[in-house]
Amino acid sequence: MYSAAAAALAIAADWYGSASAMVIGPVVFGVALGVHFGIANRRRVRWLERRLKDLGRELEDNRRDLEDQRVLIDGMLDRLNDMPDAERLSSELKVLHGLLRQFSEKKDAAVQSDGGGKVEVAALPSSDRQQGKKAPTRVVSMDGAELLEAIEGALREEKVELFLQPVVSLPQRKRRFYECFSRIRADGDGVITPEQYLPVAEQAGLVAAIDNLLLVRCVQLVRRARKDHLDVGFFCNISNASLTDTDFFQEFIDFMAANRDLCEELIFEFDQASVSSEDYVTRMNLKRLQGYGYKFSMDQVSDLNLNLDDLASQGFRYIKVNAHLLHEMARGDDPFLDMRAFKGALDRHAMDLIVEKIESEDMLLDLLDLRVDFGQGYLFGEPRPTGGRR
Repeated sequence: MYSAAAAALAIAADWYGSASAMVIGPVVFGVALGVHFGIANRRRVRWLERRLKDLGRELEDNRRDLEDQRVLIDGMLDRLNDMPDAERLSSELKVLHGLLRQFSEKKDAAVQSDGGGKVEVAALPSSDRQQGKKAPTRVVSMDGAELLEAIEGALREEKVELFLQPVVSLPQRKRRFYECFSRIRADGDGVITPEQYLPVAEQAGLVAAIDNLLLVRCVQLVRRARKDHLDVGFFCNISNASLTDTDFFQEFIDFMAANRDLCEELIFEFDQASVSSEDYVTRMNLKRLQGYGYKFSMDQVSDLNLNLDDLASQGFRYIKVNAHLLHEMARGDDPFLDMRAFKGALDRHAMDLIVEKIESEDMLLDLLDLRVDFGQGYLFGEPRPTGGRR
């Protein structure tokens, strides 16, 4: 179109005898083409500006949608955190399903077990326990069959309760951790401790089921503590029977892998006899668990001749020693244990010493000179129920 207009103007100029006929055509063509590209570019710039504004609005809408979704998800998680065990999370459902399967598989064997001799079960009246009073305890005698029936009933009716005992920093006595214990609620308000029920539960093959319940409740407890911004850690005991149960420990590792965000607050505790085992599968399972960021503690220590290099490489960061044992070995004119060297070795391996079963002020004063890191015992608080079964 521009070429035709320029040619027409050139012919008209030549027709009238204008000397500039050969110049008018190209000039008109060039000017028209420049105006055309200028208008076209301006229109494209305006279109791009409108498109950028549209994209900006879409981006803002998406951001608001994502924020709304985040709030919705946070609300759902809060509601899930407040739900009972069976509604908590699919991973917890899997663990509880495994618990029921283990219970069903072991029930027949459990019924046939006589469970040994009599067990004295202490029962504290609920009104006194709720008020924290030191009331006289009522002792109930149970034989093996009755104890086994109590264990079965506790698993079936979810009467395996979670008890907590504080672990404090020394000498400040500030609560830094809680150790989680399982207690079985018997009829008549009795409480059966692990020392009482474990022999019968091991014989009946029910320890893994009890540990499963304890594990799920520990995870829920840690989540509630995190939600309440409590700066504390929790020790969760895993029995030797569960540690050597291949099926349980595989499910246990899978469950903890799904909850690896709790690795800073949740510490798993194993007894020295289990940890000292040279069983390859056990060591590899602990290595896998360590790979997810979890730390370990060793309790029921009877031999302080420890291979700290090996323990540190396995992920152990805490050593628990009985106060009476430590006193016997580190005190006197000729002590068996050089406490300064022992504590220095622990520090070099980034391991902390926890002295348990501290029951009096005199015992504490005797131990403070030994530079212990943490203390646990009735002096700082007895095991108390969490107040719920979630």
